[in-house]
Amino acid sequence: MTTATADHLRRLPKAELHCHVEGAARAATIAELAAGNGVGLPVADPADLFEFTDLNQFLEIYDVVCRSLVTADDFHRIAYEACEDGVAAGVRYREMFFSPGFVLKLGVPIETVWAGVSAGVRDANADLDITCRLILDVDKPSGPAHAEEMVSFAAGCDRELLLGVGADSVERGIDHAAFAPAFEAAARAGLHRTLHAGEDGPAENIRIAIDVLGCERIDHGFRLLDDPELTRRVADAGIPLTVCPTSNVVIAHVVPDVASHPFDTQRGQGVRVTVNSDDPGMMRFDLADEYVAVADAFGYDLEVMEDLSLAAVDASWAPDDEKSALRRRFLEEFDVLRAEAGLPARG
Repeated sequence: MTTATADHLRRLPKAELHCHVEGAARAATIAELAAGNGVGLPVADPADLFEFTDLNQFLEIYDVVCRSLVTADDFHRIAYEACEDGVAAGVRYREMFFSPGFVLKLGVPIETVWAGVSAGVRDANADLDITCRLILDVDKPSGPAHAEEMVSFAAGCDRELLLGVGADSVERGIDHAAFAPAFEAAARAGLHRTLHAGEDGPAENIRIAIDVLGCERIDHGFRLLDDPELTRRVADAGIPLTVCPTSNVVIAHVVPDVASHPFDTQRGQGVRVTVNSDDPGMMRFDLADEYVAVADAFGYDLEVMEDLSLAAVDASWAPDDEKSALRRRFLEEFDVLRAEAGLPARG
């Protein structure tokens, strides 16, 4: 068993499939944008901005973040900085959510959001050692009609950059099946589909996401094991879960610590689990920190953590040739890092 140090895990090349651009924003950046856009902060010190104790309070702070984003330049900045911070955590490939529903309610046109986020990601892809693509995340509480509007917009975007659609926010009180027309439209347009499900809601929401909405991935999927038959189906079909263990501790409070998270049991039952940061800026806990937390909680050795990195590549929506190239690159970097640490090459 080869134990990985925190530094080794930070430098490990990674792919990430569940990260929200708004939740990746830096507190200092939001404070500056808020001041420029006439938005008052609920705290005196910007360093205290991202203090929350539950999902509802998190969403209240998320609202402050969104009210601070007004111009395309604002969205460009947070998208670019999110990629910068991802690179510092070892992220070489990322599929990043953006959620226009929140700012649409505040009068910011979706065209402004897309212009800024897409330009920020393009610039980051050109300047940094990362390839980032985007997923348009529908705001569930805004309803099915909103979802259809968002899918219609997504279908007309640069499809090299925007890969698919998802849906986030709370689960309770939401009729997930009502989003079927929007997700059917997404499928017809050739967009990939995913859904936040089974986080603060039941495993039945995961079943609806797969059977009714045709989702190819599940975001969070915390409650999957509550339904053994569904767990077997998900494992047998190889449907990936984009799991965010620390987020489930800090934001959703569904477990007291990472060691109590079902991630390891899901993995043991053959579910394709991947490790993700969710909202690294707001949680002040990036993907490298998440790798360390998962390795420590479950006693995973270096090879397991490398396997989890490769699993995220395989679960991505990148073209097959790009996945193959990423796998080759990651394997080469694994051995370089091992050699630098005086460890044997990966078997």
